[in-house]
Amino acid sequence: MTEQAHGGNRYDCFITQDFSVNTSPMGLPDYVREVLQQAVCGDDTLWEWYPDPDCSRLREALSVYHSVPKEHIVCGNGACELIWAAVRAIAKEGAVTAVLPVPSFSEYERALLSVGAGIRYERLREEQGFALTEAVLERLTPEVDLLFLCNPNNPVGDLIRPGLLDRVLEHCRKNKITVILDECFRELTAEEGEGDGTRWETEIRRLLDVSWVSAYPNLILLKAFTKLYAIPGIRLGYCICNSVETARRLQEQLPCWNVSNLAQLAGLTALDDKKSIDYISQTRALICTERKFLETSLKKLGMRVLPGNANFLCFYAGYPLREELLCRGILIRDCTGFDGLGRGWYRIAVRTRQENESILEEIKRLTKGR
Repeated sequence: MTEQAHGGNRYDCFITQDFSVNTSPMGLPDYVREVLQQAVCGDDTLWEWYPDPDCSRLREALSVYHSVPKEHIVCGNGACELIWAAVRAIAKEGAVTAVLPVPSFSEYERALLSVGAGIRYERLREEQGFALTEAVLERLTPEVDLLFLCNPNNPVGDLIRPGLLDRVLEHCRKNKITVILDECFRELTAEEGEGDGTRWETEIRRLLDVSWVSAYPNLILLKAFTKLYAIPGIRLGYCICNSVETARRLQEQLPCWNVSNLAQLAGLTALDDKKSIDYISQTRALICTERKFLETSLKKLGMRVLPGNANFLCFYAGYPLREELLCRGILIRDCTGFDGLGRGWYRIAVRTRQENESILEEIKRLTKGR
């Protein structure tokens, strides 16, 4: 067995609290849970029928939800499957040269290495908070085929500045560089004081409208239900492509029936317009409050915390915090495996106040004992 490269590996140890997985602290929405429970108990077609290989109803719902043609949408067994499929689709056209900012999600590199791609690493600097800067433009020369961007970046948690993102996308459009823009955490990011009530709804609807993708011929926008609706065990992701042709080439790299009946039902149910907006609004408000609380508390305990906008925080502890918390049944993400970070760096999910206070109390005990 290879070493687990991600959070959530709680199967070989006794875990009471999992802060290694960055799903919504609100948990699975009740309106989705009720439908899934009823279906599992009373709908035999969930396991007696093959899934719709085209995810037709789900793609139609996503088309309305995001204001894009359904023919531009491809669904997958989690976003990770789509990352690998997109890389294979690009590699099918010939040798691949890719630009990869690091630190970032490790599956990008694994997928690129699987097709023998040449990788140009854009090493983000700690003194700049590991933020993407204009320096990446210098690496995006005409011979580059692919750029991976994670927004907000995982594990750092920062958003790419809007002006910079526009410049990068436009530069790649002119140089015919495919951009895979991973926004699986985007709906879970919010600025303090961003809004409430109708202002929250306005901001969320702005985020959900991704019709702007049509302006960039080589853009693949990656999204997932996994993080937003807290269903990592069901596995459901999707991507929005600029063209039918790009979607077709990506779909060719996927196995038939890759999205289960249960996953398709979960996605369709989650996309209920009013209930979804309400759920996302509550989730963003909770994350805003609790991220600030966690950040302030960790700094008081002597941690070096990176500024971020996501539902997780990246910080430096300087001692084996993961191992010591694991002895207490608490799992956090060790960032040693992220290129550009090293020993002592950790990522922690933003959870509810009770959960956050619980882990902070344990960290406080460990800090006092040093």
